[in-house]
Amino acid sequence: MRLEHRSGEERAEFLLERMATIRVQVPDALRQRMDATAGTDWSAVARQAFESHLERMAVRARATGQISATADRLRDSRAKYDEEQRNEGYDHGYAWAKDRAAFHDLQAVVDAPDYRSAADVVRKADGFSQRDEFGDAALPSDEMWEGFVDGATALYNDVIDKL
Repeated sequence: MRLEHRSGEERAEFLLERMATIRVQVPDALRQRMDATAGTDWSAVARQAFESHLERMAVRARATGQISATADRLRDSRAKYDEEQRNEGYDHGYAWAKDRAAFHDLQAVVDAPDYRSAADVVRKADGFSQRDEFGDAALPSDEMWEGFVDGATALYNDVIDKL
């Protein structure tokens, strides 16, 4: 047990556990700001920060065994979400190509080198509105755009030999 006097206080406080001394380096500018703050027990602040960090590390350590199962669950969830997005996009793309697309826009979508370029063609098409085509998904995911392009391309392939 050790008797410690806190600066600025006249009472003594008994510490029931032994305290080790460690050295912490801080930038000079931080030290100046700390010195300008009267009455702060920087040891207590540091102890609290150390405890908090150690607790976060312990939570992560306890979860380490579960990370694989969590990753599997999230991977499955992501795959399901991506598939739903592609399917929804496909429906929108097929309908757009069937009912609203001009031939030159549809041809440009089919000829585009990748999905992003094809989506750019669609966005620039006369009368195209993401909100009208996608409804609540006003900012469609990449997967939805991939499905959209696939749907538009499928319609093109269904009708090209009839043109």
